[in-house]
Amino acid sequence: MASSNPSTSVMEFVVEIAQRLRAHGVKCGASESVDALTAVRSIEIRSIPHLREVLRLTMVKRLEDYPIFDMVFEELLGIKRRSQEKEMEMPGGEGGQRSSRERLSKSTEDKTRSNMTFYSPMEVLTRREIPSPTRESLREVKRVVKRMKRRLALLPGRRMARSLSGDVDFPLTFRKSLETFGEPMYILRTRRKITRCRLVALFDVSGSMDTYTKMLMQSMYALARQGAALEVFVFSTRLMRVTDLLRYFGPEAAARKISTDVDIWGSGTRIGSCLKSFLDKYGGILTRGTVVMIVSDGWDTGEPELLDKVMRELKNRSGRIVWINPHVDKPGFRPRTIGMETAMPYIDLLAGISALQNIRSYRKYFGIALEPISRKSRR
Repeated sequence: MASSNPSTSVMEFVVEIAQRLRAHGVKCGASESVDALTAVRSIEIRSIPHLREVLRLTMVKRLEDYPIFDMVFEELLGIKRRSQEKEMEMPGGEGGQRSSRERLSKSTEDKTRSNMTFYSPMEVLTRREIPSPTRESLREVKRVVKRMKRRLALLPGRRMARSLSGDVDFPLTFRKSLETFGEPMYILRTRRKITRCRLVALFDVSGSMDTYTKMLMQSMYALARQGAALEVFVFSTRLMRVTDLLRYFGPEAAARKISTDVDIWGSGTRIGSCLKSFLDKYGGILTRGTVVMIVSDGWDTGEPELLDKVMRELKNRSGRIVWINPHVDKPGFRPRTIGMETAMPYIDLLAGISALQNIRSYRKYFGIALEPISRKSRR
């Protein structure tokens, strides 16, 4: 690579790889490029294969896109090598070569200076035009949400049910005693049925979740409007509360509000930092009867130690943690990302995002029963 500044050369190389990946239909935005540059500067690169592995891990989110990255990397590397060989063969001797390098270095610096805004954090935080949920799609999602509320319930409702350890039901005990001529032979007890679900939902809207934007909007709106979710948040590099934007408006107006007010779409992902902000600012709404639902693919650019700490605290302060990962729907899924591996010990139920979209997928992950899942149940 011709530039005399290695860091500038690597920056150009990463930018060109990102552009070529996008041309091949691979999602690779500013946050992935920033992650790649950070990794290259933090790790001692020993060889070209080592550089390829580091860039592939940070710039490509899906395993099926790895062959495309390898092809792009080899093509671009070949172009750089041929360019360097031609430069070495240019006439003019050592002085001509030095002059050529100086002009190329100056040109590269000017180009880099003009492209520096590409790496600005303000460019990563962007708004997005969100499609409004259709009434047909919402009809099925609302059916799923209604069943899910009963299945995840942890709090007693108004209805009573027979119990061995509840309060004494005197009217029922007296009626039963009529079978034995007024002598109460049995003490009957009842307790309130577990039917209420106090849910807090957090949706990942980072760049790696761009493919599922429409599903996220449908699920957020249905949870807020059905009264299933006490609060709804979105997060990527920071946390935002969107409950009021969803609960008090129709589908079209809610989509416009989200598009206008939420400016963190397509950014990087700092799950641990965002969950810490949630606990610090809104932790008071959590009780042992609260269900926390996190919708994310688990890609995290933050510290695994921080994520482990906040997940442990979240588990201790809530009744149940449900994690919705879109990749769970794919055959042969394994929680290989650092975020998922760190969070798995604290998750009570792991499901695919299709579980929020239709009844058949919901039953696959939550079961066909209507009774609440036991607190001790793990998946």
